[in-house]
Amino acid sequence: MKKSMPAAPDQFEWYVNPDLGQAPLVFIGLGPEPEKIPEWFDLPSTGTFYYVENPAFIDQAGDDWEQRVPANFTRLTPDQFSGDIARLSHVARYLPAQRAFPSFFAPLTARLILPADLPSCKSKTVWLPHTEDDLLGKELAFAFRKKGFTVSFIDHEALGKHPGAALPELLAKGVPDLFFSVNFKGFDHFGLGFHILREAGVDVAVWLVDNPFNVLPGVKSVFWKDAKLFVTDHTFIGPLTETGAKWVKHLPLAASPKHFSEAGKLPPHGHDLEDKLVFVGRSEFPAREKFFARATVPASLREEVSETTGATRFDYHWWRAQQPEVPLWPGNDVRNIGAGAELAGRNWKFTCLESASPVTVFGDDGWKEIENADVRPQVDYYAHLPAIYRAAAATLNVTGMQLPAGLTQRHFDVWCSGGFLLTDANPGLAIFPDELVREISFDTPDEIPALFERFRNDSPEKNKLRDAWQELILREHTYENRIATVLESLGL
Repeated sequence: MKKSMPAAPDQFEWYVNPDLGQAPLVFIGLGPEPEKIPEWFDLPSTGTFYYVENPAFIDQAGDDWEQRVPANFTRLTPDQFSGDIARLSHVARYLPAQRAFPSFFAPLTARLILPADLPSCKSKTVWLPHTEDDLLGKELAFAFRKKGFTVSFIDHEALGKHPGAALPELLAKGVPDLFFSVNFKGFDHFGLGFHILREAGVDVAVWLVDNPFNVLPGVKSVFWKDAKLFVTDHTFIGPLTETGAKWVKHLPLAASPKHFSEAGKLPPHGHDLEDKLVFVGRSEFPAREKFFARATVPASLREEVSETTGATRFDYHWWRAQQPEVPLWPGNDVRNIGAGAELAGRNWKFTCLESASPVTVFGDDGWKEIENADVRPQVDYYAHLPAIYRAAAATLNVTGMQLPAGLTQRHFDVWCSGGFLLTDANPGLAIFPDELVREISFDTPDEIPALFERFRNDSPEKNKLRDAWQELILREHTYENRIATVLESLGL
């Protein structure tokens, strides 16, 4: 996005150290009219002043820009502007360039504002930019603690709005080993916080639990390409790498035995489930209309999806293949692909639930248009859900189309709580043994009634399958297992 670079003295932010006296003066960016700087700031024509400039800025600032730099200004490389140099100098930052080229200037700003000789935390420490009430944050904190880490919950909103103020103050108290974000929570749009953490020596990792390309439009700088990325759906490793990501690993969702094994009790509206097929979930994610407000789904593709019958999965990658001209990043156009996948996922869920009827649904009123569905109010995740899974004859999982090979919490929670799961044949199920998957999965919606009838009542076959699944989940697919993978992958 092209924008003009204003030339005026009030575009510079000054860091003058009163303890230094006659110290060197370094400009971080000179702006489009460098020849005016001596006049603006009453600088002498003798003596040497220093500056760091982005080559991309110079390329766009005019062919004679370098000739207009005053003769007594000496250019430094970014590496030469170290933290020690920053602390021993007076510094002026040209702010418009900081915003236009954040990945070049953010590391320099980090060196400027970080305190010297930052202490390390006394024990192995991870910062989670979550609240303690956040469901996933709670699971991660428990798993990290089981691995011997001290967990600190960090105010993600403060970090996102004011990283230059919040992070140096926090780091002065102790540098953690790891900053672990979910979906880039805790980062500002332009990545200053990321570079502050990196300059302080912190390992920075981001777990993309949702579709990465629904998350990345909110990231306005290329810093995300340098982060250690984990994805719940392995099929996004290729697209992320093609778009510039340097490090991506697969990390599926998992189970939490502490919170799900024997927890929960049935809510007042959770009665009479012993012979019923149950589905739990929202008919759409919160603020869906707002999220896709400016996205458009081509009418021809919408029609193709609505008219096609059979086992075709109109998942995110299918929609991308139909619109190859849409860039995955930067910009918001990629949400056109996501909007199509969301439409297809909603159609798929409603088709499966209609085929499964009669089905008992714990969710919102959006499900009430399904014929023969017993729609009941939503339930609390920890207080009621485990008991519902245990009480039902079986729980139905229908995977959306945003994550072509992504699993849901149901794939882990149902078995962990002692329930029995029936699921659509999602490619992500390949992390489990095929002999277990094929017994409880369906390819087309019309297979659901017969599959449920097979497992409606308790039988030696059903109990053996349930026990095998529960043992597998508790042995290999807990959040403690996942955090062990994170720590091993990061060398921690």
